[in-house]
Formats: sequence, C-alpha cells, structure tokens
Amino acid sequence: MKSMAEKSVLVMLAFWLILITLSLTGCPAQNPPPPDNTDSGTPGNTETLDNAAMDPMEGMPDGPVRIAFVPSVEAGAIETQLEAFDAKVSELLGHPVESSVVLSYTACIEQMAAGHFEVAMLPSSAYIMAHDRYDVQVRLKAVRNGSPTYRGQIITRTDSGINTLQDLIGRTFGFTDAASTSGHLYPKTLMIENGIDPDKDLAETTFIGSHQAVVLAVLNGRVDAGATYDDARDRLLETEPTVMEQTKVIAYTADIPSDTVSLRADCTGPFYDKLIEVLMTISKEGTDSPFYAIYDIEELVPAQDSDYDPIRRMVETLNYDIEADLN
Repeated sequence: MKSMAEKSVLVMLAFWLILITLSLTGCPAQNPPPPDNTDSGTPGNTETLDNAAMDPMEGMPDGPVRIAFVPSVEAGAIETQLEAFDAKVSELLGHPVESSVVLSYTACIEQMAAGHFEVAMLPSSAYIMAHDRYDVQVRLKAVRNGSPTYRGQIITRTDSGINTLQDLIGRTFGFTDAASTSGHLYPKTLMIENGIDPDKDLAETTFIGSHQAVVLAVLNGRVDAGATYDDARDRLLETEPTVMEQTKVIAYTADIPSDTVSLRADCTGPFYDKLIEVLMTISKEGTDSPFYAIYDIEELVPAQDSDYDPIRRMVETLNYDIEADLN
C-alpha cells in the first residue's frame, strides 16, 4: 500500500504531464484556429462564397451557345461575318458558340422558345412579343450614332411625284418584315396618325424582306415608296453609288428604342453574365467589330425590359396586334 507521500508524487507527475500536453497541442477554448476557408458554409467566408457565385461555369449549356441573327441586311452579308464572330466569342467565353441566320422574326422567336437558340438579336417589337409570350429577357441594346434610340424613314424615288405622306394615297408601298419596328410598325403608325389607313388607302402593300431590299425595290421602281431604318441607303453606296441622288426621304418616325440582345428565359447565371460581358467587349471594337459589320452597331450597352415600354404604349394606343403582324 502506497504512502501519502508516494500518492502526492504521482498526482504531481500527472499534473505536469497534462500541462506539457496542453503546451504542445494548444487549447482550443482559448486559442481558436482561423476560419476554415474551404468550408463554404462558414460564416464570414465571403470571399469563397463570392467566388462560388461568380463561377463562370455555372449555367453553362452542354453544347455550344447558339445565337440567332435575323437579317436587316441581306442574309449573305451576315453569314460572311459569322465564322469570325463565333471564333472570337468562343475564345473570349472559353466555350463554343454557333450562330445562324433565321429569315423571319416569327421563326426566330418560336425556335428560341423551342430551345433551338439561347440568344437572339431581336428588334424592339419582336422582343416585346418574345418577352410577353415566352418570358425572353433583354440584356443589351444597340447604340448607333451615339444613341440607344433610332428612327424609321419613308423613302421614294426623287422623280416619283411623292413629296408628302398624303401623296402616298393610291400608290404602292414596301415594308420590310411584319415584326420590324422601323420597317413596318412605326411607319404604319406614322401613316395612321396622319389620317392614312395603309390597308385601305394605299394601292398595294408588300413585305419585301431586308431594309436594303426595300431601298432597292424603291430605287428600281418595284414599289413607289418604302419604309426602312434611318438611313438604310448608306449600305448600298458601294454597289449603288447614286442611290442618295435617286431617292429621297419624305418623312421620319418618332424615336424607337433600339434592337436587343435577348436571352431565353432559362438562360441565367454567371455563365450567361460572362457571355453578355464578352458581347459588350466585342461591340466596343469600333468599325472592326462584327456587330458593326452586320448591324452598324457602335456599341452594346445594358438594357432592361422597361426601356421598351414606349413601344408597348404605342401598341396599346393604336390597338396594334403585334402577334398578328408577326404571323
């Protein structure tokens, strides 16, 4: 049996062993380790959470991003630009991109809703229908001549005898596409506001296609007058150097919110945010930008749905059925 002295020695030895162990391992209660930055659930770990939120891979499609272009110029003029455009966007995005030309806005919207395109270049009236029907979201709008708005014009040959809107009565007229804002909707509105019913007062109306096709139809006498964006004739100066002398503008429309870069409703998240940034970057390359070569766009800037409320008000005021025009 151990004496009291021996027991005291054993207790002291045990006490010193505990102290030595604590000095080597540290005391969690008194000296907590720094937060584990690999644990995304740790409060205060904002850097890791921000990085995760900005992961450019989030939302990335399995296949290439598909972008639809609808011609406001001849389709062939767009197609010649698409290979270089796709290569540039793919490189900056780090993901393949495939662009296609769709020949009508109606077809473009329906194909987008069916999942064939993630992105589309849509004019303002077509965007409104796409948004209202399929929740397509505008992300960017075009800047031309330093402005995010533009206007339509009505042109005729200088020798047509047409000098005012009233002179259009009983004459033939060419629009572009039924969904085109500057090539149909606003010029039609302009006529109605001036007491002309295009469906009754004009001898004939026809949808010709691109804006340049309308200019050529006027120039060649196929129609007496036509509607285009201001000034679509510039595109033809190289092949038709006298177009400005042989045609004239008789009226301009009100300002129109510019065309859009719009995304399908389910195309959200950091990956598509990065895509939008890439498209803005490319648009800032001036005359070297494919956007300039295709659509005369000087720059793409952020847009929101409310930017297109003026067109909604116009449609409501004039009781226009955009969907009927699109179809």
